[in-house]
Amino acid sequence: MFFPIPLELKYSGTKANLPVANAALIVVSLLVYLFGWNWSVGSGTGLLSILMYGFCHCGFWHLLLNMWVLWVFGNPVNRRLGNGRYLLVYLGCLIAIGLFARIFLPVGLIGSSGAIFAVLTIALILMPSALIETAYLAVFPLTLLLGVFKRPKYGLNWFLSWGIVTVPALWCLVLIPLMELCSFLWRAWYFGWVWSWTPGAHLLGILCGVAVVLMLPARITGRSSVSAM
Repeated sequence: MFFPIPLELKYSGTKANLPVANAALIVVSLLVYLFGWNWSVGSGTGLLSILMYGFCHCGFWHLLLNMWVLWVFGNPVNRRLGNGRYLLVYLGCLIAIGLFARIFLPVGLIGSSGAIFAVLTIALILMPSALIETAYLAVFPLTLLLGVFKRPKYGLNWFLSWGIVTVPALWCLVLIPLMELCSFLWRAWYFGWVWSWTPGAHLLGILCGVAVVLMLPARITGRSSVSAM
């Protein structure tokens, strides 16, 4: 098993704009958790659940991990897009995934990870030259594979390995969707070819992120505009 935790997105670009919208989203999620509100979205849930499911979490660690990843990747994207556009993008992705869940999922979907994967995807596409400083914990048997590339310093590291590595964002743009797809297919096979909502929501978030970048103006994405003759 492999547990990566992003620590920092190192990128070149403006850091002057305050990411107020991202901070507000995190504060709202914390308040919803503290008040004990619990919305899930799925077949037969109310219309409000299409939005509110994304501010609810299953427990403290679920909330903490999601909010940390949103902080690491959301702040750079918020600075790039501006507060108004960032808020619109985040809530739009949240609602799109919630609508899909309400129409197609027989079980409840809860948590912000789908929208966070959209933000993560936007960050990777807009800042492909960025570097992601990542802490990791690897557990046997994956440690055997890691040992093939770099011989462990201590015998324990053949069974348990940890450290901090710097990963190019461009690599993650390929690795993260591939890992989520493999997780989705494995869970679907293990549980009898039924929808696995955790990696499924992540994949939907990735698709939403790609769609958002395609709709962003050229001055933000850096695409050159071509005038028709």
